[in-house]
Parts: sequence; C-alpha cells; structure tokens
Amino acid sequence: GTLTVRGARVLEAGCGVGLPGALALQLGCAELVLQDYNAAVLCSMTMPTLRLNGLWERVLRGGVRFVSGDWADLGPLLGPQGAVGEGGSPAGFDLILSAETIYSTEATPRLWRLLQQQLRHPTGTALIAAKSYYFGVGGSVADFCALVQADERFTCESVRTFEDGQSNRREVLMVRWRDGAAPNVAP
Repeated sequence: GTLTVRGARVLEAGCGVGLPGALALQLGCAELVLQDYNAAVLCSMTMPTLRLNGLWERVLRGGVRFVSGDWADLGPLLGPQGAVGEGGSPAGFDLILSAETIYSTEATPRLWRLLQQQLRHPTGTALIAAKSYYFGVGGSVADFCALVQADERFTCESVRTFEDGQSNRREVLMVRWRDGAAPNVAP
C-alpha cells in the first residue's frame, strides 16, 4: 500500500541529525517525536536541522517533541500501549522511521521491542534504513528481519536496496502488522 505521511503521527527513533523527521514535517505529518539516546544530540544536531530547514515554527506551535533516553525506557514518555488516541483510534505511531540503528546485536532487540510497543495497530508502518551488515559489531538486516519474523504478528521485507559498488550495501526495511494480527498484549 501507499505510505501516507500527511496527518500521520511519526516517531524517528535514534534520530541524530533528524533529516527523516524534518522531511516528515515538510510532508505534513500531524505530530513528530524526535528521539535520541543523548539529549546533547537533540540540542546540538536535531534542533539546528529543524531551524535550518525553516521548521522551527512547527516546534513553537506544538506537535513536535524531543525525547532522550534508552529505547527500553521510552514507553511512558511516548504514551502507554493500548491507550486510545485522537478520534478513538489506538495509540501508537502511524510511521516509525529509524536509520543506522541496528548496527549491533545489542541495539537490535531493543529497537524491535520499541517497534512492537509503539507501532499503531493495525495500520502502522516502520521504515528502517541500515547497512546490510555492520562489520565488527555484528548487526545486520538479516538478523533484524529474523527477529521481526519470529513474532508472527509482523512482517519484515526489504523494499529498497542501494549499491554503489564501493561501499557497504544499504537497505530499507518495511515492518508492518500482518493482516488479522492481534494487537500487543502486556508482557
């Protein structure tokens, strides 16, 4: 299906500079949460990106939040699972974006738990951009997809591949709820 950003509730996990989040704002998302482990990154890199792209007015009007911390601890900051959002729809994010965040075998399951908790049921989509393999730290697209597909409620597929013949191949993965999958149950 088509990916709709206009009016969507968007989370960029591990945002760093925050270019995907800035693009989501330009495309008309209703709400954006920019998350990074380090508050200093949000202040010194993410916020300047929004200013330089003429998007600071959106921050001042509301609808943009900056959240720092470990993915494992974000649930209460992002909204409880099972809560009801605007218009009676389930809480969670319509679109979760993340790039270069599955680089280690330690980071991958933590990101996956965040997606399981925060991807709006049943229509939410996550796009994860990553190198096919991270040499020396063990993360890989194949490992991430295997982790996702071990949970029968979700699908993971590579929707775009970038190769220049010189550097490591990069892929964009799309994670979605399977048709008919039940929503999250409390752990």
